Amino acid sequence: MTDHPKRMILEFLRNHTLAVIATSHRNGTPEAATIDFTVRDNFEIVFSAFKETRKFGNLAERPGVAFVVGWDDNITVQYEGEATRVPAADIEQYQEIFLNSVPADRVFIERGAVMFKATPRWVRYSDFNKEPPELIEIQF
Repeated sequence: MTDHPKRMILEFLRNHTLAVIATSHRNGTPEAATIDFTVRDNFEIVFSAFKETRKFGNLAERPGVAFVVGWDDNITVQYEGEATRVPAADIEQYQEIFLNSVPADRVFIERGAVMFKATPRWVRYSDFNKEPPELIEIQF
């Protein structure tokens, strides 16, 4: 695969700041929520969560995560990977990246939201405006 599809998908992700995140409880119960996010050049998704949220507890026990981005205009990106807390040594760098994309979330960071980074395993871009639909899958 050339770099063009990856660049196109990164640009699409960067044009969005909202995603649906899906996690699961240790007993298998699913949980989904809308989050603010940003994406790095290496396809890491960066987001925050408060310790009191279900997603925080779920990720502490089961790091598997899925996202859906961009349900408008019949184009979406699905993303599966693993989410981990950003190490203390990297917090400032990740907060800066996150807040440059989503400055309104500064209040959440100031209130103690914890930074996470998701590393991708699989990403699929789907454009249903085309016939047949354009589907691009990337394995990491």
